Amino acid sequence: MLPFSTEFPVIPSDNRAAFVAEVVAWIRGMRHQTVLSKDSEAELDGANVHVRSNTGEELRMRELRTGDGCTAIGIRHDLPDDLGRSWRTECVLKRSAADGGQDLVRLRTQCIATTPGARLDTPRKPYLIKALLKSGWGGTDQGIGVSDQPVWLEGTDAGIATAKSVTLGEAAKWLPTVYVSATGNGSWLLGRQDIEKLAYDLGGIAHVVVEPDRAFSFDLRDATEARNAYGGTVGLSVPGQGIARRYYVGWQIQNGDELATAVRSAASALRSQMPAFGWDWTELQEQALRAQRERDRNRLTAAENEKLYLDEIENLQDRIRQLEQQLSAGPAASLGTDEAEFSSDNLVQRIGPEVYSGEISDRLRFAAKTTLFAAEQIGLDVRTKVILQRVVDRLPGSPALAELSQDLARATTDPKRVASELTALLARHGYSEKSDNKHIRLEANKGYDGLDSITLPKTPSENRGLKNLRKQIERTLGITKLGD
Repeated sequence: MLPFSTEFPVIPSDNRAAFVAEVVAWIRGMRHQTVLSKDSEAELDGANVHVRSNTGEELRMRELRTGDGCTAIGIRHDLPDDLGRSWRTECVLKRSAADGGQDLVRLRTQCIATTPGARLDTPRKPYLIKALLKSGWGGTDQGIGVSDQPVWLEGTDAGIATAKSVTLGEAAKWLPTVYVSATGNGSWLLGRQDIEKLAYDLGGIAHVVVEPDRAFSFDLRDATEARNAYGGTVGLSVPGQGIARRYYVGWQIQNGDELATAVRSAASALRSQMPAFGWDWTELQEQALRAQRERDRNRLTAAENEKLYLDEIENLQDRIRQLEQQLSAGPAASLGTDEAEFSSDNLVQRIGPEVYSGEISDRLRFAAKTTLFAAEQIGLDVRTKVILQRVVDRLPGSPALAELSQDLARATTDPKRVASELTALLARHGYSEKSDNKHIRLEANKGYDGLDSITLPKTPSENRGLKNLRKQIERTLGITKLGD
Protein backbone atom coordinates (compact mmCIF):
# COMPACT_ATOMS: atom_id res chain seq x y z
CA MET A 1 0.00 0.00 0.00
CA LEU A 2 1.41 3.36 -1.03
CA PRO A 3 1.88 5.73 1.94
CA PHE A 4 0.60 9.28 1.80
CA SER A 5 3.38 11.85 1.53
CA THR A 6 3.82 15.48 0.69
CA GLU A 7 6.32 18.28 1.11
CA PHE A 8 6.15 22.03 0.70
CA PRO A 9 8.13 25.15 1.60
CA VAL A 10 7.39 26.99 4.83
CA ILE A 11 8.51 30.39 6.06
CA PRO A 12 12.02 30.41 7.55
CA SER A 13 12.13 30.16 11.35
CA ASP A 14 14.83 29.56 13.92
CA ASN A 15 12.25 28.98 16.63
CA ARG A 16 12.50 25.28 17.47
CA ALA A 17 9.87 25.62 20.16
CA ALA A 18 7.26 26.78 17.62
CA PHE A 19 7.56 23.54 15.64
CA VAL A 20 7.43 21.42 18.80
CA ALA A 21 4.35 23.38 19.95
CA GLU A 22 2.54 22.58 16.68
CA VAL A 23 3.33 18.88 17.07
CA VAL A 24 2.20 18.83 20.70
CA ALA A 25 -1.06 20.63 19.85
CA TRP A 26 -1.71 18.19 17.00
CA ILE A 27 -1.18 15.10 19.18
CA ARG A 28 -3.19 16.56 22.06
CA GLY A 29 -6.09 16.99 19.63
CA MET A 30 -6.27 13.23 19.05
CA ARG A 31 -9.15 11.58 20.86
CA HIS A 32 -7.32 8.44 21.99
CA GLN A 33 -3.76 9.66 22.49
CA THR A 34 -2.01 8.58 25.68
CA VAL A 35 1.61 9.42 24.96
CA LEU A 36 1.55 13.03 26.18
CA SER A 37 1.40 13.83 29.86
CA LYS A 38 2.91 16.47 32.12
CA ASP A 39 5.93 14.26 32.71
CA SER A 40 6.45 13.30 29.06
CA GLU A 41 6.12 16.85 27.74
CA ALA A 42 9.00 17.86 29.98
CA GLU A 43 11.20 15.44 28.01
CA LEU A 44 10.53 17.10 24.62
CA ASP A 45 13.33 19.64 25.02
CA GLY A 46 16.09 17.15 24.20
CA ALA A 47 17.74 16.54 20.85
CA ASN A 48 16.80 12.85 20.90
CA VAL A 49 13.41 12.14 22.47
CA HIS A 50 11.62 8.80 22.78
CA VAL A 51 8.37 8.64 24.74
CA ARG A 52 6.17 5.55 24.95
CA SER A 53 2.86 5.05 26.74
CA ASN A 54 1.52 1.84 28.25
CA THR A 55 -0.86 1.45 25.26
CA GLY A 56 2.06 1.15 22.84
CA GLU A 57 1.75 4.69 21.46
CA GLU A 58 5.15 6.19 20.71
CA LEU A 59 6.56 9.63 19.99
CA ARG A 60 10.11 10.04 18.76
CA MET A 61 11.77 13.40 18.15
CA ARG A 62 15.20 13.96 16.66
CA GLU A 63 17.11 17.17 16.08
CA LEU A 64 20.24 17.60 13.96
CA ARG A 65 22.46 20.53 14.88
CA THR A 66 25.53 21.84 13.07
CA GLY A 67 27.84 24.69 13.85
CA ASP A 68 25.32 27.19 12.45
CA GLY A 69 22.48 25.91 14.61
CA CYS A 70 19.54 23.60 13.91
CA THR A 71 19.75 21.93 10.50
CA ALA A 72 16.66 19.75 10.78
CA ILE A 73 14.11 18.62 13.33
CA GLY A 74 11.56 15.84 12.95
CA ILE A 75 9.08 13.60 14.72
CA ARG A 76 7.67 10.11 14.26
CA HIS A 77 4.40 9.24 15.93
CA ASP A 78 2.96 5.71 16.09
CA LEU A 79 -0.65 5.28 17.20
CA PRO A 80 -1.94 1.69 17.51
CA ASP A 81 -5.62 0.84 17.05
CA ASP A 82 -7.85 -2.08 18.07
CA LEU A 83 -7.63 -3.77 14.65
CA GLY A 84 -4.01 -4.86 14.79
CA ARG A 85 -2.64 -1.82 13.01
CA SER A 86 -0.44 1.15 13.79
CA TRP A 87 -0.87 4.56 12.18
CA ARG A 88 2.52 6.16 11.66
CA THR A 89 3.03 9.84 10.91
CA GLU A 90 6.43 11.36 10.19
CA CYS A 91 7.20 15.05 9.84
CA VAL A 92 10.64 16.51 9.20
CA LEU A 93 11.45 20.22 8.97
CA LYS A 94 14.69 20.91 7.10
CA ARG A 95 16.17 24.37 7.32
CA SER A 96 16.83 26.45 4.18
CA ALA A 97 16.13 23.48 1.88
CA ALA A 98 13.60 25.22 -0.40
CA ASP A 99 13.90 28.11 -2.84
CA GLY A 100 14.73 31.55 -1.46
CA GLY A 101 16.13 30.16 1.78
CA GLN A 102 12.76 28.83 2.86
CA ASP A 103 12.47 25.82 5.13
CA LEU A 104 11.01 22.62 3.72
CA VAL A 105 8.62 20.37 5.61
CA ARG A 106 8.01 16.78 4.54
CA LEU A 107 5.19 14.64 5.93
CA ARG A 108 4.56 10.94 5.49
CA THR A 109 1.72 8.76 6.82
CA GLN A 110 1.25 5.01 6.55
CA CYS A 111 -0.86 2.19 7.94
CA ILE A 112 1.26 -0.67 9.31
CA ALA A 113 0.03 -4.15 10.22
CA THR A 114 1.09 -5.19 13.72
CA THR A 115 -0.78 -8.52 13.72
CA PRO A 116 -1.10 -11.12 10.92
CA GLY A 117 -4.12 -10.64 8.68
CA ALA A 118 -4.82 -7.06 9.72
CA ARG A 119 -6.71 -5.10 7.05
CA LEU A 120 -4.71 -2.10 5.89
CA ASP A 121 -6.46 1.11 4.93
CA THR A 122 -5.25 4.01 2.82
CA PRO A 123 -3.74 6.68 5.08
CA ARG A 124 -5.29 10.13 4.99
CA LYS A 125 -3.78 13.56 5.06
CA PRO A 126 -2.70 14.25 8.67
CA TYR A 127 -4.38 17.16 10.44
CA LEU A 128 -0.90 18.48 11.25
CA ILE A 129 -0.77 19.90 7.70
CA LYS A 130 -3.95 21.91 8.27
CA ALA A 131 -2.62 23.10 11.61
CA LEU A 132 0.64 24.33 10.06
CA LEU A 133 -1.19 26.20 7.29
CA LYS A 134 -3.71 27.67 9.71
CA SER A 135 -0.84 28.97 11.85
CA GLY A 136 0.69 30.74 8.83
CA TRP A 137 3.62 28.44 8.16
CA GLY A 138 2.93 28.19 4.41
CA GLY A 139 5.73 29.50 2.21
CA THR A 140 5.88 30.29 -1.50
CA ASP A 141 6.03 27.57 -4.14
CA GLN A 142 7.61 29.40 -7.07
CA GLY A 143 4.94 32.08 -7.61
CA ILE A 144 2.06 30.43 -5.71
CA GLY A 145 1.61 30.64 -1.96
CA VAL A 146 1.13 27.35 -0.11
CA SER A 147 -2.38 27.66 1.28
CA ASP A 148 -5.71 25.91 1.73
CA GLN A 149 -7.52 28.64 -0.22
CA PRO A 150 -8.08 28.70 -4.01
CA VAL A 151 -6.31 31.21 -6.25
CA TRP A 152 -9.01 33.17 -8.10
CA LEU A 153 -7.43 34.51 -11.27
CA GLU A 154 -8.43 37.83 -12.78
CA GLY A 155 -8.82 38.57 -16.48
CA THR A 156 -5.56 40.51 -16.68
CA ASP A 157 -2.19 39.95 -18.32
CA ALA A 158 -0.89 38.78 -14.94
CA GLY A 159 -3.77 36.30 -14.67
CA ILE A 160 -3.06 34.92 -18.16
CA ALA A 161 0.64 34.63 -17.30
CA THR A 162 -0.16 32.63 -14.15
CA ALA A 163 -2.59 30.36 -16.00
CA LYS A 164 -0.05 29.80 -18.77
CA SER A 165 2.65 28.81 -16.27
CA VAL A 166 0.22 26.36 -14.64
CA THR A 167 -0.67 24.85 -18.03
CA LEU A 168 2.99 24.40 -18.95
CA GLY A 169 4.05 23.10 -15.53
CA GLU A 170 6.13 26.15 -14.65
CA ALA A 171 4.00 27.63 -11.88
CA ALA A 172 5.15 25.41 -9.01
CA LYS A 173 7.98 23.09 -8.04
CA TRP A 174 6.86 21.28 -4.91
CA LEU A 175 3.13 20.74 -5.37
CA PRO A 176 0.93 19.84 -8.36
CA THR A 177 -1.73 22.32 -9.41
CA VAL A 178 -5.44 21.74 -9.98
CA TYR A 179 -6.70 24.10 -12.70
CA VAL A 180 -10.46 24.70 -12.79
CA SER A 181 -11.67 26.03 -16.14
CA ALA A 182 -14.85 28.07 -16.52
CA THR A 183 -18.09 27.14 -18.27
CA GLY A 184 -19.32 30.74 -18.41
CA ASN A 185 -18.88 34.12 -16.78
CA GLY A 186 -18.02 33.24 -13.18
CA SER A 187 -19.44 29.71 -13.46
CA TRP A 188 -17.81 26.30 -13.28
CA LEU A 189 -18.89 22.66 -13.11
CA LEU A 190 -18.13 22.96 -9.38
CA GLY A 191 -19.86 25.58 -7.27
CA ARG A 192 -17.82 28.28 -5.54
CA GLN A 193 -18.20 26.59 -2.15
CA ASP A 194 -17.21 23.24 -3.68
CA ILE A 195 -14.05 24.82 -5.10
CA GLU A 196 -13.21 26.34 -1.73
CA LYS A 197 -13.73 22.96 -0.04
CA LEU A 198 -11.54 21.28 -2.66
CA ALA A 199 -8.76 23.78 -1.97
CA TYR A 200 -9.18 23.26 1.78
CA ASP A 201 -8.93 19.49 1.43
CA LEU A 202 -5.88 19.79 -0.85
CA GLY A 203 -4.05 22.36 1.27
CA GLY A 204 -0.40 21.27 1.44
CA ILE A 205 -1.06 18.66 -1.27
CA ALA A 206 -1.89 20.73 -4.37
CA HIS A 207 -2.61 24.28 -5.38
CA VAL A 208 -6.08 25.08 -6.73
CA VAL A 209 -6.20 27.78 -9.43
CA VAL A 210 -9.51 28.98 -10.91
CA GLU A 211 -10.02 30.92 -14.15
CA PRO A 212 -12.66 33.70 -14.16
CA ASP A 213 -14.66 33.15 -17.35
CA ARG A 214 -14.79 31.66 -20.86
CA ALA A 215 -13.24 34.71 -22.50
CA PHE A 216 -10.19 34.05 -20.32
CA SER A 217 -10.10 30.48 -21.71
CA PHE A 218 -9.88 31.74 -25.29
CA ASP A 219 -7.00 34.10 -24.45
CA LEU A 220 -5.22 31.31 -22.59
CA ARG A 221 -5.74 28.94 -25.51
CA ASP A 222 -3.92 31.33 -27.83
CA ALA A 223 -1.11 31.77 -25.30
CA THR A 224 -0.58 28.03 -24.80
CA GLU A 225 -1.22 26.67 -28.31
CA ALA A 226 -4.44 25.03 -27.03
CA ARG A 227 -2.74 22.99 -24.30
CA ASN A 228 -5.04 24.42 -21.65
CA ALA A 229 -8.00 22.82 -19.90
CA TYR A 230 -11.24 24.51 -20.96
CA GLY A 231 -15.02 24.20 -21.09
CA GLY A 232 -15.40 23.17 -17.45
CA THR A 233 -12.62 20.56 -17.59
CA VAL A 234 -10.42 20.34 -14.50
CA GLY A 235 -6.74 19.89 -15.31
CA LEU A 236 -4.07 18.36 -13.07
CA SER A 237 -0.72 20.02 -13.75
CA VAL A 238 2.54 18.28 -12.85
CA PRO A 239 5.59 20.44 -12.03
CA GLY A 240 7.94 20.45 -15.00
CA GLN A 241 5.44 18.68 -17.29
CA GLY A 242 2.24 20.68 -17.43
CA ILE A 243 -1.32 19.42 -17.53
CA ALA A 244 -1.09 15.62 -17.55
CA ARG A 245 -4.65 14.61 -16.65
CA ARG A 246 -8.05 16.12 -17.45
CA TYR A 247 -11.29 15.45 -15.62
CA TYR A 248 -14.78 16.25 -16.87
CA VAL A 249 -18.30 14.97 -16.50
CA GLY A 250 -18.55 11.89 -18.71
CA TRP A 251 -18.77 8.10 -18.51
CA GLN A 252 -16.78 7.86 -15.27
CA ILE A 253 -17.80 11.10 -13.60
CA GLN A 254 -21.50 11.84 -13.42
CA ASN A 255 -21.69 15.13 -11.49
CA GLY A 256 -19.78 17.80 -9.64
CA ASP A 257 -19.44 15.77 -6.42
CA GLU A 258 -17.83 12.88 -8.28
CA LEU A 259 -15.63 15.33 -10.17
CA ALA A 260 -14.30 16.84 -6.94
CA THR A 261 -13.73 13.38 -5.45
CA ALA A 262 -11.82 12.18 -8.51
CA VAL A 263 -9.61 15.27 -8.61
CA ARG A 264 -8.94 15.12 -4.87
CA SER A 265 -7.90 11.47 -5.07
CA ALA A 266 -5.72 11.94 -8.15
CA ALA A 267 -3.93 15.00 -6.74
CA SER A 268 -3.17 13.19 -3.47
CA ALA A 269 -1.89 10.10 -5.31
CA LEU A 270 0.26 12.23 -7.61
CA ARG A 271 1.82 14.20 -4.76
CA SER A 272 2.62 10.94 -2.92
CA GLN A 273 4.52 9.67 -5.98
CA MET A 274 6.52 12.81 -6.70
CA PRO A 275 10.29 12.80 -6.00
CA ALA A 276 11.38 13.76 -2.48
CA PHE A 277 13.66 16.75 -2.00
CA GLY A 278 13.28 16.94 1.76
CA TRP A 279 14.20 14.38 4.37
CA ASP A 280 12.12 11.47 5.58
CA TRP A 281 12.45 10.38 9.20
CA THR A 282 14.94 7.66 8.28
CA GLU A 283 17.15 10.18 6.45
CA LEU A 284 17.11 12.49 9.47
CA GLN A 285 17.95 9.57 11.74
CA GLU A 286 20.86 8.52 9.53
CA GLN A 287 22.31 12.03 9.35
CA ALA A 288 21.88 12.63 13.09
CA LEU A 289 23.46 9.30 14.10
CA ARG A 290 26.37 9.86 11.74
CA ALA A 291 26.95 13.38 13.07
CA GLN A 292 26.83 12.13 16.66
CA ARG A 293 29.36 9.40 15.94
CA GLU A 294 31.75 11.83 14.26
CA ARG A 295 31.32 14.46 16.97
CA ASP A 296 31.76 12.14 19.94
CA ARG A 297 34.16 9.62 18.37
CA ASN A 298 36.88 10.04 21.00
CA ARG A 299 34.53 10.28 23.97
CA LEU A 300 32.28 7.28 23.42
CA THR A 301 32.84 4.02 25.20
CA ALA A 302 32.83 0.74 23.31
CA ALA A 303 29.30 0.03 24.53
CA GLU A 304 28.08 3.47 23.41
CA ASN A 305 29.71 3.02 20.00
CA GLU A 306 28.04 -0.35 19.61
CA LYS A 307 24.68 1.17 20.56
CA LEU A 308 25.10 3.85 17.86
CA TYR A 309 25.90 1.23 15.22
CA LEU A 310 22.89 -0.85 16.23
CA ASP A 311 20.69 2.23 15.99
CA GLU A 312 22.04 2.91 12.50
CA ILE A 313 21.42 -0.69 11.42
CA GLU A 314 17.85 -0.54 12.73
CA ASN A 315 17.28 2.73 10.88
CA LEU A 316 18.66 1.29 7.63
CA GLN A 317 16.44 -1.76 7.97
CA ASP A 318 13.47 0.55 8.42
CA ARG A 319 14.52 2.40 5.27
CA ILE A 320 14.76 -0.87 3.32
CA ARG A 321 11.26 -1.84 4.44
CA GLN A 322 9.94 1.52 3.22
CA LEU A 323 11.58 1.13 -0.18
CA GLU A 324 10.27 -2.42 -0.54
CA GLN A 325 6.78 -1.18 0.30
CA GLN A 326 7.01 1.55 -2.33
CA LEU A 327 8.23 -0.90 -4.97
CA SER A 328 5.41 -3.34 -4.27
CA ALA A 329 2.74 -0.63 -4.24
CA GLY A 330 4.09 1.52 -7.05
CA PRO A 331 2.91 -0.28 -10.21
CA ALA A 332 -0.72 -0.58 -9.11
CA ALA A 333 -0.89 2.91 -7.67
CA SER A 334 0.90 4.81 -10.44
CA LEU A 335 -1.28 7.57 -11.76
CA GLY A 336 -2.75 6.65 -15.12
CA THR A 337 -0.81 3.42 -15.58
CA ASP A 338 -3.17 0.88 -14.10
CA GLU A 339 -4.09 -1.32 -17.05
CA ALA A 340 -7.26 -2.46 -15.31
CA GLU A 341 -8.55 1.06 -14.82
CA PHE A 342 -11.26 2.05 -17.30
CA SER A 343 -10.33 5.71 -17.64
CA SER A 344 -10.42 8.26 -20.40
CA ASP A 345 -6.63 8.58 -20.33
CA ASN A 346 -6.14 4.83 -20.80
CA LEU A 347 -8.62 4.78 -23.68
CA VAL A 348 -6.77 7.64 -25.36
CA GLN A 349 -3.51 5.74 -24.92
CA ARG A 350 -4.99 2.58 -26.43
CA ILE A 351 -7.20 4.05 -29.16
CA GLY A 352 -5.24 7.13 -30.15
CA PRO A 353 -5.30 10.90 -29.61
CA GLU A 354 -8.58 12.79 -29.49
CA VAL A 355 -9.54 15.60 -31.85
CA TYR A 356 -10.95 17.35 -28.77
CA SER A 357 -11.28 16.43 -25.08
CA GLY A 358 -14.11 13.94 -24.68
CA GLU A 359 -14.26 12.88 -28.34
CA ILE A 360 -14.13 9.16 -27.51
CA SER A 361 -16.96 9.56 -25.00
CA ASP A 362 -19.09 11.41 -27.56
CA ARG A 363 -18.51 8.77 -30.23
CA LEU A 364 -19.34 5.93 -27.84
CA ARG A 365 -22.57 7.71 -26.95
CA PHE A 366 -23.40 8.23 -30.63
CA ALA A 367 -22.66 4.56 -31.39
CA ALA A 368 -24.98 3.50 -28.57
CA LYS A 369 -27.80 5.73 -29.86
CA THR A 370 -27.37 4.45 -33.42
CA THR A 371 -27.37 0.84 -32.29
CA LEU A 372 -30.51 1.36 -30.20
CA PHE A 373 -32.27 2.93 -33.20
CA ALA A 374 -31.70 -0.31 -35.15
CA ALA A 375 -32.16 -2.62 -32.15
CA GLU A 376 -35.25 -4.40 -33.49
CA GLN A 377 -33.85 -4.90 -37.00
CA ILE A 378 -30.64 -6.52 -35.74
CA GLY A 379 -32.33 -8.51 -32.97
CA LEU A 380 -30.52 -6.87 -30.09
CA ASP A 381 -31.01 -8.64 -26.75
CA VAL A 382 -32.66 -6.88 -23.84
CA ARG A 383 -29.58 -6.72 -21.62
CA THR A 384 -27.50 -5.03 -24.31
CA LYS A 385 -30.29 -2.52 -24.95
CA VAL A 386 -30.43 -1.65 -21.24
CA ILE A 387 -26.67 -1.12 -21.07
CA LEU A 388 -26.60 1.01 -24.22
CA GLN A 389 -29.53 3.09 -22.98
CA ARG A 390 -27.65 3.80 -19.78
CA VAL A 391 -24.67 4.87 -21.85
CA VAL A 392 -26.89 7.34 -23.71
CA ASP A 393 -28.60 8.61 -20.54
CA ARG A 394 -25.53 8.89 -18.36
CA LEU A 395 -22.93 10.17 -20.81
CA PRO A 396 -23.49 13.89 -21.31
CA GLY A 397 -22.06 15.52 -24.40
CA SER A 398 -18.56 16.90 -24.04
CA PRO A 399 -18.35 20.71 -23.54
CA ALA A 400 -15.35 20.69 -25.88
CA LEU A 401 -17.55 19.57 -28.80
CA ALA A 402 -19.73 22.66 -28.51
CA GLU A 403 -16.62 24.80 -28.22
CA LEU A 404 -15.10 23.30 -31.39
CA SER A 405 -18.33 24.02 -33.29
CA GLN A 406 -18.32 27.61 -32.01
CA ASP A 407 -14.66 28.01 -32.98
CA LEU A 408 -15.40 26.80 -36.53
CA ALA A 409 -18.28 29.28 -36.79
CA ARG A 410 -16.06 32.17 -35.61
CA ALA A 411 -13.22 31.15 -37.94
CA THR A 412 -15.51 31.26 -41.00
CA THR A 413 -17.02 34.73 -40.51
CA ASP A 414 -14.32 36.95 -42.05
CA PRO A 415 -13.60 36.06 -45.73
CA LYS A 416 -10.20 37.78 -45.60
CA ARG A 417 -8.96 35.82 -42.61
CA VAL A 418 -10.72 32.48 -43.04
CA ALA A 419 -7.64 30.62 -44.32
CA SER A 420 -5.32 31.72 -41.51
CA GLU A 421 -8.00 31.32 -38.84
CA LEU A 422 -8.93 27.79 -39.92
CA THR A 423 -5.30 26.74 -40.33
CA ALA A 424 -4.50 27.84 -36.79
CA LEU A 425 -7.68 26.25 -35.41
CA LEU A 426 -7.25 22.88 -37.12
CA ALA A 427 -3.59 22.77 -36.06
CA ARG A 428 -4.91 22.51 -32.49
CA HIS A 429 -7.16 19.61 -33.46
CA GLY A 430 -4.87 17.13 -35.15
CA TYR A 431 -3.94 18.72 -38.50
CA SER A 432 -0.75 20.06 -40.07
CA GLU A 433 -0.23 22.22 -43.14
CA LYS A 434 1.38 20.20 -45.95
CA SER A 435 1.30 22.49 -48.99
CA ASP A 436 0.75 26.15 -49.74
CA ASN A 437 0.13 26.77 -53.46
CA LYS A 438 -3.18 27.97 -54.85
CA HIS A 439 -4.87 26.30 -51.90
CA ILE A 440 -3.85 25.33 -48.37
CA ARG A 441 -3.82 21.58 -47.84
CA LEU A 442 -4.12 20.25 -44.29
CA GLU A 443 -3.47 16.61 -43.45
CA ALA A 444 -4.19 14.69 -40.25
CA ASN A 445 -1.24 14.05 -37.96
CA LYS A 446 0.00 10.57 -37.15
CA GLY A 447 -2.42 8.72 -34.91
CA TYR A 448 -5.52 10.58 -36.10
CA ASP A 449 -6.73 7.75 -38.29
CA GLY A 450 -9.99 8.20 -40.18
CA LEU A 451 -9.58 11.92 -40.83
CA ASP A 452 -9.37 12.97 -44.49
CA SER A 453 -7.31 15.90 -45.68
CA ILE A 454 -8.88 19.37 -45.77
CA THR A 455 -8.32 21.92 -48.53
CA LEU A 456 -8.79 25.61 -47.76
CA PRO A 457 -9.14 28.32 -50.43
CA LYS A 458 -6.77 31.28 -50.23
CA THR A 459 -9.08 33.70 -51.98
CA PRO A 460 -12.01 35.27 -50.10
CA SER A 461 -15.37 33.59 -50.48
CA GLU A 462 -18.94 34.76 -50.17
CA ASN A 463 -20.93 34.09 -47.01
CA ARG A 464 -22.65 31.04 -48.48
CA GLY A 465 -19.30 29.60 -49.49
CA LEU A 466 -17.95 30.11 -45.95
CA LYS A 467 -20.97 28.34 -44.48
CA ASN A 468 -20.50 25.43 -46.88
CA LEU A 469 -16.81 25.28 -46.00
CA ARG A 470 -17.64 25.06 -42.30
CA LYS A 471 -20.16 22.27 -42.92
CA GLN A 472 -17.62 20.39 -45.03
CA ILE A 473 -15.00 20.59 -42.25
CA GLU A 474 -17.55 19.40 -39.67
CA ARG A 475 -18.35 16.39 -41.87
CA THR A 476 -14.65 15.64 -42.36
CA LEU A 477 -14.09 15.76 -38.60
CA GLY A 478 -17.16 13.55 -38.14
CA ILE A 479 -18.79 15.82 -35.57
CA THR A 480 -22.01 16.71 -37.40
CA LYS A 481 -24.19 14.16 -35.59
CA LEU A 482 -22.29 13.83 -32.31
CA GLY A 483 -24.16 16.63 -30.58
CA ASP A 484 -27.65 15.30 -31.36
